[in-house]
Amino acid sequence: MSQRQDLDHHVWKKIKQHGLQKKKILVALSGGVDSVALLRATMKVHASNLLGAAYFHHGEDSNQKYRAEAQDFCRDLCLDWGVSFHVLVQSANLTDIEVGKVTEPQNDEIKIGMLSEAENRQQRYKALNQLMNEQGFEVLATGHHRDDLLETRLLRLIRGTGAQGFQAMSGYKAGVFRPFLEIGKQELKNYLALADVKRIEDPSNLSLDPFRNWIREEWLQILEKRQNGSVHILARSLETIATELEVQPWGDLWEQNQIYKKEISSDLDPGILRSFYLTLTTTEQKRLLAQYLYVLGVRNFSQSHLEEVQKRLDKSQKVITFVMCGCNWTINAEQIKVQS
Repeated sequence: MSQRQDLDHHVWKKIKQHGLQKKKILVALSGGVDSVALLRATMKVHASNLLGAAYFHHGEDSNQKYRAEAQDFCRDLCLDWGVSFHVLVQSANLTDIEVGKVTEPQNDEIKIGMLSEAENRQQRYKALNQLMNEQGFEVLATGHHRDDLLETRLLRLIRGTGAQGFQAMSGYKAGVFRPFLEIGKQELKNYLALADVKRIEDPSNLSLDPFRNWIREEWLQILEKRQNGSVHILARSLETIATELEVQPWGDLWEQNQIYKKEISSDLDPGILRSFYLTLTTTEQKRLLAQYLYVLGVRNFSQSHLEEVQKRLDKSQKVITFVMCGCNWTINAEQIKVQS
C-alpha cells in the first residue's frame, strides 16, 4: 500500500473509530500543508455530500496579499475537487457575526470584529460554529498534527500550567475532529508530494517573533541536529505522560468539589466550594484552580497566575472581586467562581 493510501486509510479508520461515517464534516482550510492534506484524505474516504471546507480570512493587515491569494487558492482547490466552499471574513468594524448570501459555488461570508489573538481564535471558532449550525455540519475537522501537539505541550510546560496541560488536544471531542495527531508534518508533505497536490504557505510562519515559531524553527531543529531522533522521542515521552494521566485523571479534585457541593445544596452556582478549597494543601489548591479554569475552557494561564489567585483568596474579607487570567473572579463566603 502506498503512503497516499496509508494516510487515506488512517483518516478512514479515525472517522470509523469515532462513528462519523454519516456525519456532515466541515474542514477548516487554510491552504497550507496540514489542511490541504486533511481535505484531500477526507474527500477520498467520506461521502461528497457530507463534506465542506471553510477558509477564515483575517482581514486587512501587513499579510493581506497572502490572505487574498490563499482564499483564491482554497476556492479553486474546492472547485477542482467538487467540495462546497465557505469564506469567513474578519472585518474591522463589525462586532456581530453576519452571514452573507450563499452563492454558486457555495460561498458564505461571515464577518467578525478585529480582536486580540486569543479573542480572535475564540471568535474564529464562534464563526465556524455558526456556519456549521446554519449549513447542517456536525463535525469540524482541523489539520492539527503531531508536531503541533508537541509545540503546544512545550509551550504549556514553559508557561507552567501543570499536569493538565499535557492533555492539550484530543482526536475527537466536542464535535472537533483531529485525525492527524499521530502524524508528523513531514509525512503530510510527502503525502501531497506523491499526489502532486500544491499548497500555499503563510509567510508569517517564517517569522521567529511568535514564541511558537521560534520553538518550531529554532529550538526543536537545533535539538534534532544535536541528537538525531530526539524530537520524536520527546513527543512520544510527553504522549506517554498524557496517557498515564488519563488512567489517573487530574480532575479528581474538581470531581470531589462537585460531590461536596451536591451534599450541601443543589442551588449553588458552578464554581469551587470555598470550604472545600480551604481544606486543601497549597499545592492542591493550585491544582483545583487549574482544573476549574480548564473546565471553563481557559488555557492561557501560568503557575504565577494561580499563585496570584491564591494570594487574593488568603485575604480575610468574605467578598472579593478581581480580574485574573482574563477572567472576572467573584469570591463570597460560599464559593469561588468566574463570571462569564
